[in-house]
Amino acid sequence: MRLKHVLVVCFLALSVLPLFVSFGMLQSYSATQYRNQIEDKLNAVSQLAKQRLTAAIARIEDNTTLLANRTLLRQQMGEYAQTREYALYDTIENSLHEAKQGMEQIVDIGVFAPNGQFIASINRTATSFDRSMLKGRDRIIFLRHSQELIVRSIVEIDLKGRTVGYMVVDFSGQFILDLVNDHTGLGETGEWLFAVRDENGDALFAVPLKYDARAAFVRRVAKDRLDVPITQALRGQEIIMANAPDYQEQPVMASTRYIKNMDIGLVAKINESEVTAIIDEANKYLVMLGIALVLIAVVVGVLIASLIAKPVEQLRKATQKLASGDFDVQPVEAGWREAKDLAASFTDMAESIHDLQENLQHKVEERTRDLDEANQRLTEISVRDPLTGVHNRRYVMERLEQEASRARRYNGQLAVAILDIDHFKQVNDTLGHATGDEVLIGLAFCVEHTLRTSDLFGRIGGEEFCIVIPEADKEGTMLLIERIRSAIEALPFNFDGKQLKVTCSFGVVFLAEEIDSTMLLMECADKALYHAKETGRNKIVVYNDMPKDLLSETSKDNAG
Repeated sequence: MRLKHVLVVCFLALSVLPLFVSFGMLQSYSATQYRNQIEDKLNAVSQLAKQRLTAAIARIEDNTTLLANRTLLRQQMGEYAQTREYALYDTIENSLHEAKQGMEQIVDIGVFAPNGQFIASINRTATSFDRSMLKGRDRIIFLRHSQELIVRSIVEIDLKGRTVGYMVVDFSGQFILDLVNDHTGLGETGEWLFAVRDENGDALFAVPLKYDARAAFVRRVAKDRLDVPITQALRGQEIIMANAPDYQEQPVMASTRYIKNMDIGLVAKINESEVTAIIDEANKYLVMLGIALVLIAVVVGVLIASLIAKPVEQLRKATQKLASGDFDVQPVEAGWREAKDLAASFTDMAESIHDLQENLQHKVEERTRDLDEANQRLTEISVRDPLTGVHNRRYVMERLEQEASRARRYNGQLAVAILDIDHFKQVNDTLGHATGDEVLIGLAFCVEHTLRTSDLFGRIGGEEFCIVIPEADKEGTMLLIERIRSAIEALPFNFDGKQLKVTCSFGVVFLAEEIDSTMLLMECADKALYHAKETGRNKIVVYNDMPKDLLSETSKDNAG
């Protein structure tokens, strides 16, 4: 074998083979990183979906609690429980219609006597429910299917420590269907799965599926199929599953979530074929670069081997000439520069691989950063009211709990004000809900820009808003609330050339030793608001300054 060929073989063995191995390892590492990134993204998307659902369910529970705690309705149910007068049917039904105002997501409200007898509903449709479902609890919430997806909330109606009936509230489950139809972050084959537990403990899909539109409350997965993601979700396992079979027995990557208070399994999944395609697409340029570098290495190796072998070949020819007696021998050129070039080629290739790794790492960090920013934006959306842009009820209640705890710990001051738009139903009925929405948006903007930066403002109901004022001395707080009331009264609402005057009633309560819970703070503020409505509207009533007979009545209600 000639020296040139030996040098080519040695060069390929020492350079191209390690390069192949390095690129193979780099490609494997890159694939693992991309797969981990897809898993993290799927996990984040499913976590945000669970937070959205949990927040929606909490709002449903809060609304049910507010409906069941209406003083007038509890009194009417208590009177019916004692007298059984049929004349109360219409009165209770009217109370239900009044309670539903401003809650468009409610499909039906029904009340039942303590023995389970149907009394009234807003749709005047007699129904029934099994009291044993409560099993010693005072409330339960679950999914049911009729002509549409329904979230049913059942709660006891309590009057002074005595159960006077039950309330069954059906909420539209459209928010679940909206989530199912939103495939953002799930790719082309991605899909949301929702399932409840049927009577046998199997997973029963509760919504239409992407590849089975008639699956809702029809398609099941056996509970012993532990390899299926939806079964693991109903077992309370919140995990990432790879190459797991879905309901079509297709291998998928899935993130499982469990919503405990409704016993619902939630799965975000994407087909493994799409995951592989994403990874292959990401590694395509890496493979092309590796092939190009290998080709360059082969060409350079042959050239360098030729240059290194050239002086030896010249010496061989010169020796043959001398052996034949020909002394006309040309001088042999030295070949050290070729070795230096070879070393330089290796250095260039090593730098190319290093640059490639840095570029890949930069892309991974950039995409991770983009995902974090998207998660932050989704988190901010989850605590905002979608119509007015101010904070929602859940966020206000969490912050109120924190501010109340801080005020008690440091012996500080705190005020809570609940404001409600006067005659808002007339605005909706006469001018339309679009006009009502504009009024809510304008009012929220006015109040938010009148408050201090340290104050908290949010929408807690249809036309109800709440203001939390830390470090609230009474004089300054009353000046602030009066300024807000006047600003709302002066708002220039004009619709179709007609001027609309909007006023609000305010209920204010200051933190005191006898008000020992956040819920009691809200109840006291609501009581003051109710008094403001009853005594003329467009005014401010401070709970702490109300007559003693009203305060004692409030205490009795709270005790009950």
